[in-house]
Amino acid sequence: MSRFTRLTDNEIVDIREVRFAVEAAGEEAPGVLFYAEGEDAMPLVVIQHPATSSKDDYFVRDVGMMWARRGWACMGLDAPYHGERGVADPMRLLRERDHFPAASAQFSAELTAAVNAVAEKFPVDTARLGYVGYSMGSMLGIPAVAADGRYKTAAFCLVGEGGLLGSATAEGSPVAGLGNVAVRIVGKLSDEFFPRESTEALYAALPGEKDLAWLPGGHFEIGPDVIKSAEQWLKRTL
Repeated sequence: MSRFTRLTDNEIVDIREVRFAVEAAGEEAPGVLFYAEGEDAMPLVVIQHPATSSKDDYFVRDVGMMWARRGWACMGLDAPYHGERGVADPMRLLRERDHFPAASAQFSAELTAAVNAVAEKFPVDTARLGYVGYSMGSMLGIPAVAADGRYKTAAFCLVGEGGLLGSATAEGSPVAGLGNVAVRIVGKLSDEFFPRESTEALYAALPGEKDLAWLPGGHFEIGPDVIKSAEQWLKRTL
């Protein structure tokens, strides 16, 4: 059974903000949950920040509050070395890429623990579990979603094969474990980190229901267009 190591619950006008932490594999992961109170169980959507960001940046916080008002419970975690983690060094995963597999495994354990703890205390429906990741949030999310096995849908934004994720078709790639997840890849036409062919290679390797959406701009332009594309996919598949 997963449990919270810290928990505070605050009301923000018409929604609630829950700040929490869970422990997994010997580390404490801070998180935040937004939801609107009601009688029915809500879908739960994980929103995961990009590198050098945190759960409290607008990618997660503002979007989470907006989607909570439409009936989804929304949760985000500080990724390893980010935000309020015990060791804050957000450039480490980019500087020491050989550490990514350990950080990815750590995040997977933390995310499952957080989903379990939220589901035990709050009215969420884990049969309607979704994930939205931006850049590093997608690279961490693909293995975590595949390992958990409960996710119904995901929007992985600004990502492709290679880099921290590795080959999408290599033996043992987590991409093969996404067969039961409806996946939209959201790519940028002028992405400086993931050339179009790497994003298309990741998309081609996806084994289940899938969609590929191209948007103008570069890797760092995570704006309303990216958020809208992810939201449209969730509305269709969650």
